[in-house]
Amino acid sequence: MPAERLGLALLALLVAAANLLPGETVEWRREAIMRGELWRLWSGQLCHWSSAHLAGNLAAMAAVGVIAGRPVRRWLAALPLAAPLLSLFLLVAAPALESYRGLSGLVGVLVVGAVLTGGGPGRLLGLAYLGKLAFDIATGGGSALLPAGIAVTWQAHLGGLLIGTALAVAFRRLDAGRH
Repeated sequence: MPAERLGLALLALLVAAANLLPGETVEWRREAIMRGELWRLWSGQLCHWSSAHLAGNLAAMAAVGVIAGRPVRRWLAALPLAAPLLSLFLLVAAPALESYRGLSGLVGVLVVGAVLTGGGPGRLLGLAYLGKLAFDIATGGGSALLPAGIAVTWQAHLGGLLIGTALAVAFRRLDAGRH
């Protein structure tokens, strides 16, 4: 099994396990993180508000993997670092946010990878993600994938793009150091 598929399978298993637990124990929750429940820096990215929300995030992640192809390996390997960075970003960028669930911010990290490695289809995906981000910022509303009363956390999408961009710079520096 190629490493990319193994990485995606492991991620899917972690997501499934997180969604079997009561959401209140694993979601990103500001007051709990500030109290020292640091596992939420990772687990909040894995749990979801509903099965439709989970399915939508997994479909988006799979689409990014298909478009980016083989080079997505290093981006998948970076997700354990990206998750807590995204959680810390939310603490700062969304001070009114009390709780968060979902992979969509990490999808943003992978979208940057797809843009850089996926050629034309990657760029189209990047434009679509930017369009969705702009729509979410403008409307601040919900999504058919989320239960009533839960709004899209567009700051997670923005954070994913910013962290993905920082990773791209780091990867370029690593690659330049090898040559």
